[in-house]
Amino acid sequence: MVEEISHLCKGLKLTEEEQQDFHLPEEEFTLAQDISNSCLVALVALDREVNKGAFKITMSRVWNAERGISFKDIGRNKFLLEFHSSIVRTRVLTGQPWSCHRSLICIQECTGRLALKDIEFSLEPFWIQLHDLPFPAMNRRMGEKLGASAGKVIMVDVDEKGRAWRGVLRVKVLLDLSKPLTRGCVINVGDSRSWIPFKYKRLPPFCYHCGIILHTQLSCTRRVSDGSTYATSQLQYGPWLKADPIQKPRFHKAQSNSLEGKASGSGLQASSDDQGSNFGGNNTFQ
Repeated sequence: MVEEISHLCKGLKLTEEEQQDFHLPEEEFTLAQDISNSCLVALVALDREVNKGAFKITMSRVWNAERGISFKDIGRNKFLLEFHSSIVRTRVLTGQPWSCHRSLICIQECTGRLALKDIEFSLEPFWIQLHDLPFPAMNRRMGEKLGASAGKVIMVDVDEKGRAWRGVLRVKVLLDLSKPLTRGCVINVGDSRSWIPFKYKRLPPFCYHCGIILHTQLSCTRRVSDGSTYATSQLQYGPWLKADPIQKPRFHKAQSNSLEGKASGSGLQASSDDQGSNFGGNNTFQ
C-alpha cells in the first residue's frame, strides 16, 4: 500500500489540500470494530453475473434468516452481508462451504484494516475424507499430519479420546483455491506402502484438467506441461474426488429377554452434518 501511494504521488501533481495527511485515532477503529464483527463479505465464484435478487432471497431462506441479513451489492458477484444476529453469522461461517448455481460462495470476515476491495478470497474451508487408513491411524495426530498435505488443518473429527470410529477419517482443512486439489497421499508402515485417497465433501464443480476449484475445464487457460492437448491428455482429476455422504453407526444394547438378543433402532443413521441441515453448505439453488 505504501508503494502504491508513492507511485501515485509521483504520477500526479497533488494540490496542497490533497497532500495533507489525516491520522485516524485508534479509538475510531475500536468503535467501528463492532460493526465489522457483524458483517461478512461473500463472492459467488461464477463466470457470469449472478441474479442478485434470487441470490438474496434464496440464501436468506437457506440460512434461515429471511429478516436477519442485509445484502449490499459491492461489485460483480460480491456482497457485503450485515447480520442482525450473531447466531446466524456463526451458522454461516461454520456451515462453509456454501454454493450457489453450483458455484462456490467464498466468504471472508471483515477483519483488520483492509478495504473491501482488498479482501482476498483465496482460502476456503472444506471437509476431507481420508480413506483406506489402517485402523491404528484413525486418530487426531494422523489426521493433522496427513491433512496438512492438502492445506492448513482446522480440526479433526474424533471423539474425546482423539479416535475416529467411522470408516473414514474426516479432517477440516483450509484450502488454497489457487492450487490443485490434493488427491491423496502415500503412507509407509514398515515395508508396506499404501495410497490414501482424499475425497472432498460438498465439492463444487472444478477443473478436471488442473484440479482447481474456481473454474471448469471449459474455461481453463492452463496447458499440459508435456505439450499435449486437452483432447489427447489423460484427465488427472475427476468426479471421484467428491465424497458421498457417510453413515454414522448407531450402537445397540442387547435385550436380556432373549438368548440371542435383539437390535433396536434403525441400524444405521446418518449424522445431521451428512444429511445437510438447513444451514449446511450442500444447500444450493439453480
